[in-house]
Amino acid sequence: MKEHAKEFSGTPGMAAIQMDRETFLAHMRRSGLLTQEQFEELLKQLPDTKRGKVIARALVELGILTRFQAEMLLAGRTNGFQLGQYRILAPLGRGGMGRVFKAVHLTMNRVVALKLVSANLVKTELGRQMFQREVRAAARLLHSNIVTAYDANQDGDRHYLIMEFVDGPNLEELVRDYGPLEIGQGCDFVRQAAEGLQYAFEMGMVHRDIKPANLLVQAPEGPRGKKPCVVKILDFGLVRLHAGDQSDVALAAPLEIRENTILGTPDFLSPEQARNLHRVDIRSDLYSLGCTFYFLLTGQVPFPGGTNMEKLARHGTADPIPAAQLRSNIPAGVAFIIRRLMSKDPNERYQTPAELAMALAPFAKSGPPTWMGTQLPPKYSESLPTSSGDSSSGSDFSAASSGPEEESILSSTVSPNYSPTPFSATGISGILLRGLDWQVQKRRLKFALSLAMAIVVGLLAWVGWLIFHP
Repeated sequence: MKEHAKEFSGTPGMAAIQMDRETFLAHMRRSGLLTQEQFEELLKQLPDTKRGKVIARALVELGILTRFQAEMLLAGRTNGFQLGQYRILAPLGRGGMGRVFKAVHLTMNRVVALKLVSANLVKTELGRQMFQREVRAAARLLHSNIVTAYDANQDGDRHYLIMEFVDGPNLEELVRDYGPLEIGQGCDFVRQAAEGLQYAFEMGMVHRDIKPANLLVQAPEGPRGKKPCVVKILDFGLVRLHAGDQSDVALAAPLEIRENTILGTPDFLSPEQARNLHRVDIRSDLYSLGCTFYFLLTGQVPFPGGTNMEKLARHGTADPIPAAQLRSNIPAGVAFIIRRLMSKDPNERYQTPAELAMALAPFAKSGPPTWMGTQLPPKYSESLPTSSGDSSSGSDFSAASSGPEEESILSSTVSPNYSPTPFSATGISGILLRGLDWQVQKRRLKFALSLAMAIVVGLLAWVGWLIFHP
């Protein structure tokens, strides 16, 4: 998406307020965001101002810097913009295993989601096992309704996973910002999720954390209003390979986790998963998908209020308010599907995702997104960082952002307020010339408006003089 030029919002730190032109340019030179040749060419085109913030805003408008990069430079950071072959563009979210950034591969110019695992987690053997499990599981999954994993690597003590960048919101954001989905579209989104789960099921995998925040909506390519949305499941970091899969015995064996540990999200967790993490199958994912379906059509979770333990208990013993009671236009067939998915007994649910997808087919309405045209809110605080001075000695760029604390590590990959990629080495001249032309036109327009105002004021003064001095 195109970067929108606007004033940096929020309360800036003192470093940003006081930073002058030379200091900002010195930070930019040290950051490595430009080659020396690009930097020298850029200097000739910058606006004539001594304020570093004005320079930063101009570079964002030109698409040379992302908003995030500009704010980090204004805060005094000169490192943390690159990891291996990937340049960091913007933070996308954070969760229990670390942070996620929008990034671009410097050679391929491909935009990706970079999942940086928290250094504290991979210091332990359990943390390294969890990361390796996620990497291996993600590498096995190639399906249109599952977020694709491209790469996994280690840079020093930093472990990261490279995922497909999905240019759209997650379903939790969608319902929160626009309300419950249309019936047909909600059915289609759940049907697509079931298609992805069926593929994973056939590969011997269970997700164990299906929830609206883990279902992303890929905006359609090409002319909007014609092509349908694509739902993609992300974060298979909690998968469990069935013991019957002998291709990797170490991966098939359950991780050693304390008996009282619960992995998953209480609002969408199946009763059997709350009792025993390791003894769940695909029907547990279907229960979670039923809770998600309930949320998409009603705008609320099945058991709102109470503590996490109280919610877990209600999943096992209580029935939620019927979805049709909260929304009267839900068809009886759809209400039945939700009830069956959320049966306490796994044997009473749909037994495979394919069975669910078939049941949803008559009600699903595939089409373009109904929310397009209204920009989603930004994914992280847009205020300038409060750190001051040069923090180039830091080694973990994850500290550079203050993204929202969310339970899913890849909570979303929507990022409407950032340039999709930095400029290429061959394209800087064109970008700068277009920016220069725009600035010249802006000055000319301002001069023309000032001249017109002066003429109008002069005419009014002359008419006034004629009236009062005949």
